[in-house]
Amino acid sequence: MNAKIDIKEITELSAAGITHIGVNGMETVFEKLIKWGNSKNIFKTPDAKMGRIFYDSFKITAPDKVRMSVILQTNHPFESTGEIKKITIHGGRHIVGHFEITMNEFEKAWTSLFIWMNEHGYKKSENTPFEIYQNDFREHPENKFIVDLYIPIE
Repeated sequence: MNAKIDIKEITELSAAGITHIGVNGMETVFEKLIKWGNSKNIFKTPDAKMGRIFYDSFKITAPDKVRMSVILQTNHPFESTGEIKKITIHGGRHIVGHFEITMNEFEKAWTSLFIWMNEHGYKKSENTPFEIYQNDFREHPENKFIVDLYIPIE
């Protein structure tokens, strides 16, 4: 895949998030978090970006059992309410792949990034991989996601 790959040291990130099990219903989770973010004016801040954290691997866990959190990265102060919780993404060294892909190409992008990691002698740390969206794919002329995929490494 055509990607720009770097090793970056990132600082700890703060986010509001909703944890969900399984791939079914993910659209609803995104919609809930967007509605909540709009009600708090979080999207008006420059640091606000949507993303997703993966607690399980699709290579090991069935799609209906995979645990994920849909997140809204923000430095805007907020209180946890209902299913929307404060989530911290650990800082440290990460492989970061910058992609411009369609919804159907996410699996291929993640797989290619993990292959790159192995081929270059890096080892994933205990922390969770995540993705941060740099655009709203619905506003892209080809409905593509401009996304950064992060693999934490030792």
